[in-house]
Amino acid sequence: MELSQLATYVGTCAHDAPAPCSGACPFGLDVRAFLKKAGKGRVSSAYRDLRTALVFPSIAAELCPRPCTGACLREKAGGAMAMGLLEQAVIRLSGDPQPDVFQIPEKDAGIAVVGAGPAGLALALHMARKKYRVTVFEKSDAWGGSLRAHPKYSGFQQDISRQLSVETIDFRYGHVVTDLSELSGFRGVYVATGEGGADFGLLSGWDSQSCRTARQGVFCGGGICGMPLMESMAAGAKISVTMETLLQTGRMPEKSGKSRCFPEKLTLPPVEPAQSVAPADPETGYTKAELKQEAGRCLQCNCGVCMKDCGMLAKYGKAPEQIAMELMADSGPHFLSSRTMTRQTYSCNLCGNCKDRCPEGIDLGTMFQMSRTARVAEGIQPEALHDFWLRELDSVSGECALALLPPGQSSCRYVFFPGCQLPASLPEQTIQAGRLLTETFRAGVVLGCCGVGAWWAGDQKRWEANSQWLRQTWSDMGRPVFVLACATCELMLSRLVPEIQTVSLYRLLGQVENLTNRASFPAAAIFDPCAARDNDGFREDVRKLAQRFGYTPQELPEQGHCCGWGGHMRTANPALYQSLAERQAGKSDLPYLVYCANCREVFLEQGKECRHILEILLGTCDRVYYLHEKHENRLRVKEAFMKELQNQPFTPPVHLWDGITLLIDRQVQQEMEANLIDNDTVKECIWCARAQGSGFVDQNGVNLACLKRSVMTYWVEYTETPEGYRIQSAYCHRMRFEEVQT
Repeated sequence: MELSQLATYVGTCAHDAPAPCSGACPFGLDVRAFLKKAGKGRVSSAYRDLRTALVFPSIAAELCPRPCTGACLREKAGGAMAMGLLEQAVIRLSGDPQPDVFQIPEKDAGIAVVGAGPAGLALALHMARKKYRVTVFEKSDAWGGSLRAHPKYSGFQQDISRQLSVETIDFRYGHVVTDLSELSGFRGVYVATGEGGADFGLLSGWDSQSCRTARQGVFCGGGICGMPLMESMAAGAKISVTMETLLQTGRMPEKSGKSRCFPEKLTLPPVEPAQSVAPADPETGYTKAELKQEAGRCLQCNCGVCMKDCGMLAKYGKAPEQIAMELMADSGPHFLSSRTMTRQTYSCNLCGNCKDRCPEGIDLGTMFQMSRTARVAEGIQPEALHDFWLRELDSVSGECALALLPPGQSSCRYVFFPGCQLPASLPEQTIQAGRLLTETFRAGVVLGCCGVGAWWAGDQKRWEANSQWLRQTWSDMGRPVFVLACATCELMLSRLVPEIQTVSLYRLLGQVENLTNRASFPAAAIFDPCAARDNDGFREDVRKLAQRFGYTPQELPEQGHCCGWGGHMRTANPALYQSLAERQAGKSDLPYLVYCANCREVFLEQGKECRHILEILLGTCDRVYYLHEKHENRLRVKEAFMKELQNQPFTPPVHLWDGITLLIDRQVQQEMEANLIDNDTVKECIWCARAQGSGFVDQNGVNLACLKRSVMTYWVEYTETPEGYRIQSAYCHRMRFEEVQT
C-alpha cells in the first residue's frame, strides 16, 4: 500500500457515516447533529438543519411515519427519541426564520416540473436554489396536491410559501400538459403528477433508484410512481443533484460510499437507561427546557471505537478519514506539513490497538508508520524526535553486540536473544537466564536489537541493515531458533526477518527444573504489552510459568494497551506519554506482573509496584537505571557471556573523557533523564569545551559548555571542585546550529 492509497484504505470506516436513524430517514437528516444542537438549546441552528434536509420541515414533522424511531439504538435504554415532538418544538421555538438566500449566478437552462404537489414542489425548490429557470405546470388553481385535503393544510401552505418566498419560480396554474413534446424547450423535465395522474408512458423505463426514465433528461417521481409521501419529497434533493450533473457533464453522479450505516458496525459503550421526556402540555409541545432534556438523551451513535480506545486519537479527535487525507497531504514533493500534523504523526505509539478494535480492521498505526518512512525518504522528518533512540540502536548493534555459540559447537539449536532493553534494565536476570539456557539447552547468545527503534522512526535503511545483520548472524550460527524474552522482538522479527523461527524464553524456562520463587506478591495483576496482544502463545507461556510458582494473576479489564513507551511518543508528546502511563498504571490497585522491560520501567517511574516475571525466578531489582548505567549494563552483560561461553577477555571501549568525575544532584539527574541526556554526553561536552577552549564562564564562576551532535545541541552548566565537576544544569535544543562564514 502507498500513501496515495490511504483514502481508499479507510473507505470502509464507519466513523462519521450516517447513524442508523439517519440511514433510515428518507431525507438523510443528520440526526446526530440536529439533536446535539437541540440539546444545547441552539434552536435556530437546529431548525436550519431541518430546513436544509426536509425542504418543508412542518410537513415532514407532522406527517413523517418516523422510520428513524425504529432504528434508534436508544430504544432499549429508555425508549427511542421522540423525533416528531422534537422537530415540531424546534420549528415552533425557532420563531419565523426566513430561508437563506444563495448569491449564485443564474443559469440559462430551463427546468419544467409537471405537478405542484409535494414531490414537484420539492424538486422545484431545489432547482430554484441552484438558480435554474424553473417553471411549474399545475392543472389545478393552486399548489399542494394531495396535501390540500389535510386538516392542517393552512400550516403547510405557510411553510411552502416561506420556503419559496426567496426563489423565483414561474407557476402556471390551470395548465394541463397533454404531451411532453410541448416541453421540448426545457433542458430537464420532472413529472410528478401524483397518484392516478398522467404518466406519459414513462413508467415502463423508470429507474426507482435515480428516478430517471428512458427519455433523455426526463425524470419521474412521487405518487405517480407509487412513492410514499416522505420519499416523494426526499426525492427532490436526490433528483436535483442527478439532473444538474447530467446537465453539466452528461454523466450520472458517482454514488457516495457512505449513504447508509449498518448498526452492526457500531460499537457503543454500555449506557444508563434514560426515560423519554413527555411534554408537560401535550397541546403546546416541548418547552425549550424539555426540548434540551429529550434531545440530550441521544446517544450520538457513532463507531469511533478507535478514538474511544486510544489516548492519542481521543486527544486529537480526528476520524480515520481525516487522518488519511492529512497524511496524504503531508508527504510527497508538495507536502503541506504542519507542526500539528507532525506532532500527531509521531504521537502514535504504533501499538496496533486500533486495528484490533476496528470492525473493519483499519490499522492507523501502519498509516502513521508509512508516513514516517516517507518523511525519512524525503528528508522532511523531525530528526530530533528519534535522534537519541537511533544513536542507542547504533550502540546496541555496535559496541554492545555479540554473537557466540556454545563452547565447542559449530552450530546450535537455540540462541538466546534478550533484545536491547532487558540487558539494560535487568542485567543480572539476563545473565542468569542465558546461563540457564546454555546449561539446559546448549544455547548460544546473540546480543543486539530487533530494529524496533528504526521501525518507529521510519528509518528504512537502518532497519534493513539491522535485519541483514540478524539474518547473517542466524545463518552463520546454523539457523537456530531464537529464544525471545520480549514480545516486541517477536513482533519485529516476524515482520522484518520472518525466516527466523522463534520461541518465548518463558516456554523454555517452564521446562527447567529446580527453579524457585525469588519474589513474592500477595496478589498481582498481569499487564500484557501491546506487542503481545495478538500473540496467544507468548501470553500463555507467561501465565503458565507464573502459575507454576503459585501465582494466578488477575486479568485487567483491558488488555494489550501500550504503556506509553512505544513509537517514541515520549519525545514527540511528553504530556500525552505521561497521561497514558498514568492511565495504564491506574487500571488496577494490585501490583503489576509484566514481561516487558519497558513496561516495567514505565510503571516503576509512575510509582507503581511492579515486577518482571524474571525477577520472580531469578532475583529482584528494585530500581530503574539511569541512561549511562543502562549502557554500562549492556557492556557488562556482553562481558559476562564472552567469559562464560568462550572464556574470552573483554575490553570496554575507551573515550578521552572517561576520567572526568561528575557530581550530580538527584533532581538534576532526573531532569537530564527526562531530556534524554546521559552522563557520557555531559562528560564529552565538558571535555570538548576544555580541550578546545570553547566554553564560557559567567560572573558567578559558572562554566557553560556546548556540544553539537547530529541535530542536537547540548549545553552544560557546571562548576569545578576538587572532587570533580558539579553539574548545575544540562539541557538540549533539538535543532542544528551551524556557523556561517561571512
